[in-house]
Amino acid sequence: MWFEGALTLPEGFCVIHFLFMSNDGDRSDFLRVLRHDLRTPINHVIGYSELLLEDLEDSDEALIRDDLVKILGSGRELLALVNESLSVNEAEIGPSDLERMGTQLRSPLNAIIGYSELICEDLDDSAESTVVADLRRIQTAGRQLLPMVNAVLDLWADFQAPQREPLSAHTTADHMPDLPSSPFDDDALLDAADGLILVVDDNSTNRDILARRLAKLGYAVLTAVNGLEALELLGEKQFDLVLLDIMMPIMNGYEVLDRMKADSELRNIPVIVLSASDEMQSAVRSIQRGAEDYLAKPFDPVLLRARIRSSLQKKRWRDQEEIYRRQIEEEKRRADDLLHVILPVEIVTELKQTQQVVPRRYDNVAVMFCDIVSFTDYCDKRTPQEVMPELQRLIEAFETIALEHELDKIKTIGDSFMGAAGLLRPTECPVTSCIKAGSAMFQAASNHPAGWNLRIGIHVGPVVGGLLGHRQYLFDLFGDTVNTAARMESYGQPGSISLSAKAWERIATKADGQSLGLIRVKGKGEMEMFRFESFREQPRSPVCVP
Repeated sequence: MWFEGALTLPEGFCVIHFLFMSNDGDRSDFLRVLRHDLRTPINHVIGYSELLLEDLEDSDEALIRDDLVKILGSGRELLALVNESLSVNEAEIGPSDLERMGTQLRSPLNAIIGYSELICEDLDDSAESTVVADLRRIQTAGRQLLPMVNAVLDLWADFQAPQREPLSAHTTADHMPDLPSSPFDDDALLDAADGLILVVDDNSTNRDILARRLAKLGYAVLTAVNGLEALELLGEKQFDLVLLDIMMPIMNGYEVLDRMKADSELRNIPVIVLSASDEMQSAVRSIQRGAEDYLAKPFDPVLLRARIRSSLQKKRWRDQEEIYRRQIEEEKRRADDLLHVILPVEIVTELKQTQQVVPRRYDNVAVMFCDIVSFTDYCDKRTPQEVMPELQRLIEAFETIALEHELDKIKTIGDSFMGAAGLLRPTECPVTSCIKAGSAMFQAASNHPAGWNLRIGIHVGPVVGGLLGHRQYLFDLFGDTVNTAARMESYGQPGSISLSAKAWERIATKADGQSLGLIRVKGKGEMEMFRFESFREQPRSPVCVP
């Protein structure tokens, strides 16, 4: 079976055009030519690196010499990989071998490109032109190797399956993307950067190049040699971005992604996967596991910087969105707190669930009014700045007492406090609850620095409750029971708790008191009033007479 393939390599290298037959001799020729064409740019890297090291032997540029040594070492590593991978019997080469070769070649390629770019950035305009020119040649050779490797692997895959259509796509110099001579040609990208970035890679060269490049861009950088160490650092510090390798010992990149996305504290940290594998499947798996982006090594530094800036900007938006969400939740909580200050808990619950409160009739409700005696005279002799804080302290004490005795505070009207028992929560004896609360209020008023005295009135019966207002809510009670309780307070004696005859009937068997006789009440006619004195000792729980 015949198979025709063509590979046009970057300008300056051999162009292979071959007509293969499916036999060992032709495949051997293919591997031999392939070794030659890959070794050519590798030899350029090695040769120019050696020349520059010789020229800089007596130079003070220690950092540049160190980087050149790393470039030279990576070039020799590339040469050894090519010789080893393509010198075996071609019949023994399978897809897994090709994939492994591609991954192995990209790591030293990344080092060659990265360090050569770093050196060019460090050199100023006064550097010798020959030094810069040789560095550019190394950089160009490294960048030309990557599309060569990709094209060769594609061609070999097609060659292994001769039943497929002849190759129609060619990698040529004319079709190669223009690469910038410097990663900082665009002045628009030179704005200041900030953020803490974690670099996770088991290859020390990759970590070093990334850390140095990111530091040049203004980022703070920490590194980890494997996924487990990365997770430990992520638990200790707040990172803005993670640059993550996939193939690592102990814990690989996929496992790190899974652990991060399962952690509520880490899932919003963006992750850019940087892998020596450029397979689509690897990219898809990374994105599916929550990675923000994916770049194959060696990567273009300008593209990397753009991806980093984009990821960091998205994180800042998410962080700002989280701040807004928390502010909204805080405002909502404050609004809920305010509603609970204004309205009883049960009314707030109904209002939030249905956006309204249905007016209702409540039976057997004891309504209590508590008023400060001679409060007007007290105010006339003092400034508002003196009166209001004192009144606030007393009303706060009344609210606490009401809660302790199962009363719902309805409202305050000036110096008058209105509460109700048996309204929104079950109470064994509403009148008893009001009397006990009133007694405690007398004590609170007498202990107050102002030494105020009180009048308290209580009545029991049915009431209608409902929510009034739209912009300023008020839950209020209506009906004859409310009016009668107000009359009991206003016609009562200072320092006493006054009850209507109906309220007194509820506690007559367990309390001592005195009838004040019939009192003409405005709008009500004659009504009998009682003054509460004390509860009798009870051998068991008191029973409220219905």
